[in-house]
Amino acid sequence: MGDVVNGKLTIGRWGRRLLMGVSVLALGQTALIARAEDGPAAGGPTAQAGAVYVFDIATKPLPRALADFSAVTGLQVLYSGSAAYSHTAPALQGSYGARQALGLLLAGSGLAARFTSPTSITLEAIKDAEDALVVDPIAVEGALLRGGLPGTEGTGSYATGATNTATKLTLSPRETPQSVSIMTRQRMDDQNLNEMADVLDETVGMTFKEGGPIGSDANAVYSRGFEVHNFQVNGVSRSTKYGFGDDLSDMAIYDRVEVVRGATGLMSGVGDPSASVNLVRKRPTDTFQSAAELQAGSWNRYRAEGDVASPLIESGRLRGRLVAAYQQGESYIDRLETSKKVLYGVIEADLTEDTLLTAGVQYQHHRSDHASRAGIPMFYSDGGRTDFSRSTSSAADWAYFDNTQLTTFAALEQRFDNDWTVTLDLEHARRSYDALIGYGIRGTPDRETGAGMGLYAGRWAAKPIQNSVGLTATGPITLFGRQHDLMAGFSTYHASYEDPSYPLWSIPGYDTSIGNYYTWNGAIAEPVLEENGSESFLERQVAGYMATRLRPTDDLSIILGGRLTSWSQETESRYADGSSSYSEQSENGKVTPYAGIVYDLSDIWSVYASYTSIFKPQSLQDADGGYLQPLVGDAYEAGIKAAFYDGRLNASLAVFRINQDNLGVADGAALTPSGGQAYKAAKGTTSQGIELELTGEVLPGWQVGGGYAHASPTDVKGKRLLTDIPRDTVKVFSTYRLPGAFDRLMIGGNLRWQGAIYANNVGPNGERATQKAFSVVDVLASYRLTEAVTATLNVNNIFDEKYYSSIGAIGYYGEPRNAMLSVKASF
Repeated sequence: MGDVVNGKLTIGRWGRRLLMGVSVLALGQTALIARAEDGPAAGGPTAQAGAVYVFDIATKPLPRALADFSAVTGLQVLYSGSAAYSHTAPALQGSYGARQALGLLLAGSGLAARFTSPTSITLEAIKDAEDALVVDPIAVEGALLRGGLPGTEGTGSYATGATNTATKLTLSPRETPQSVSIMTRQRMDDQNLNEMADVLDETVGMTFKEGGPIGSDANAVYSRGFEVHNFQVNGVSRSTKYGFGDDLSDMAIYDRVEVVRGATGLMSGVGDPSASVNLVRKRPTDTFQSAAELQAGSWNRYRAEGDVASPLIESGRLRGRLVAAYQQGESYIDRLETSKKVLYGVIEADLTEDTLLTAGVQYQHHRSDHASRAGIPMFYSDGGRTDFSRSTSSAADWAYFDNTQLTTFAALEQRFDNDWTVTLDLEHARRSYDALIGYGIRGTPDRETGAGMGLYAGRWAAKPIQNSVGLTATGPITLFGRQHDLMAGFSTYHASYEDPSYPLWSIPGYDTSIGNYYTWNGAIAEPVLEENGSESFLERQVAGYMATRLRPTDDLSIILGGRLTSWSQETESRYADGSSSYSEQSENGKVTPYAGIVYDLSDIWSVYASYTSIFKPQSLQDADGGYLQPLVGDAYEAGIKAAFYDGRLNASLAVFRINQDNLGVADGAALTPSGGQAYKAAKGTTSQGIELELTGEVLPGWQVGGGYAHASPTDVKGKRLLTDIPRDTVKVFSTYRLPGAFDRLMIGGNLRWQGAIYANNVGPNGERATQKAFSVVDVLASYRLTEAVTATLNVNNIFDEKYYSSIGAIGYYGEPRNAMLSVKASF
């Protein structure tokens, strides 16, 4: 697909084809999504404002949809001109207020609604950009603008109109001078993406390296050639230390997942130049809604999910939402069993017309039993490649991974008459992980007898706690007669744990040998693992940040910002013999600058460029036990973006270059004093590449999300790094709802392709492990049984492609062909 030739990036045949595809799809007219106006349009007559109606309107031309709307509500809708006749309204099923229903039908039409009497509404064309807001269509319901950005839930779209993850300034994707991917609620539902890993695996430019079952520490996500450690929830950053993140999160409680690729130091302070992942929680709704879903699939997998939201008092000033999910199942891997429980509750209270209080709690417990921490050996003892069944397990029958998350949060938002908003976020997150480890990958098996293998055994457990506080103010400012945007904020977090330690890998007196690996079924004596010391960890970060978007002209935006960060980390290990070790790292007053520029070529197209610096302290150790110096460097990005069809279809093309020092690379077979993998710092590493993405509605009823990404990290001599991560990936997911009498049926498909990968010197005689390029195809069919009940069948890896999702001395197979049937009822 793409390559680096003589220092220059070429996108190759497939890249050119995808670019051509974007050009072909870049046809159509643009409009602006109407914002609910002040006065009658925003408030409406009292009778209509409080009423809730049940709608059953299929996708159809807007005039016919408006006729159905009038038949249900008794409201007369008046309009003239051609705008209404050229727009196809989306399907609308369920209970809504009149204004909310009308807003959904008008989304993308270029029309605004105005109540001209208690029983009549007039549609008017939007004549000025100041009368419109490029946001999610559901934002027509003015009350739903409370609490920040509008959600993607209920829009039926794979695209959204606004994001603030990159800078905390509310910008459309086209206005954001970085690559942004947003996985909406609709796409997660259609594609049956219930796990965080599933979402990231389907996101353009992200590579999910699966090396073990969910819940283990064997999995990693990469972007632009580097591992992703930066996770946020509603903009609140997590410590990048193992155990503090939300990488195991279930998707039931989230409205969307926003991924900003590249360095995000402005918001995260310390972090990799790979990407930042922000999970945005679901919120209560102004009207009652509920849904229940049951799933059953391959390997005895079952899932049940319930979701109810409603005003809690008649005035609607107090609203609540409750989400619960439970799943259990086996796996294509022998003996592996998993279970998960999820519970989420949140309330919103309008303390005044301009003051919003939000408070909630989320809980998740995930357990994997008979679980390995890796896959299976890729080599025999003579250096030949193995060919095990995908069901082969290397887990001891007593091994498990147990993870619990409990988070309580609150937010207070104050809006002012000058359009400024100040938000205070508080969060207390408690995590617990306990892993009893036993997996048979020590050594290489004899080709004939299966002898020569042993067990790695041990235990680790901790209860991390993080307390976070954030204060942000955003609003407009006026300079030189023009309006600009300003954001300023403060954040701090305190992350810690103090827990016992246990024997790991080397256990005196314990026999780790496995007689015949080919017939082994996980039966082996469980080791006695008593506490042999303890470890304490403490991390603090305090930061202030500011960003502004200056608008010298209508077509030009300049975004400037910076972050001032102070960070410290302390680790102390105490051993059974009374000895101890202590390490401390700190950085005070570290400045992270940010700059971006966006120029609108037209109402559709814009070009952009951005720069930010990189800074990340590291917990990786060298062979002497010392910590590597912090990652430092610079990240550059430039590209072109487009918003077609009123923002319902977004396209972007980005090129990037990352310069970095002190990247931690594995130091061969060297180990740290504690027995872990030793690393060395690589100087002068770079990564450059290209990303292309297309997301949204191509034609009425036809949605697409996906693209192409190329990233090539190299060392100072130009030698490729991270060869076990593909340089080229293609991901395309698309659905189509049939028109007319067949509109109850939706069909879809998904393609994931990745280039070849390899790992050198991993066999017993220095052999190379390889995985050739491969593709995986998924399909789905969804049928609306009634207006409230929909059945969906997802079939993954329909051609049963056999491939390794990670390689090395040990390889881990990807999932074989499997299916999941879902039945969802909405009320």
